[in-house]
Amino acid sequence: MVVTRVEQRAYIKIAVLRGRNEMECHSEFMEALENNAARWVGKFQQGRVSTSDEQCSGRPLSVRTDLA
Repeated sequence: MVVTRVEQRAYIKIAVLRGRNEMECHSEFMEALENNAARWVGKFQQGRVSTSDEQCSGRPLSVRTDLA
């Protein structure tokens, strides 16, 4: 699952409003994204250099139709 920077900041904002400190926010966030982090560690260990997502083939994310 991909979590955007905006979503990360929204999570942190809500956690702070709930009284979480920096260490609690970090540990909860890392627990939630553990599988994603492990996947990226593996990619970098295999020689990947880019931190950007690769372009995928297939359907576009959105479709625009002009209705008359």
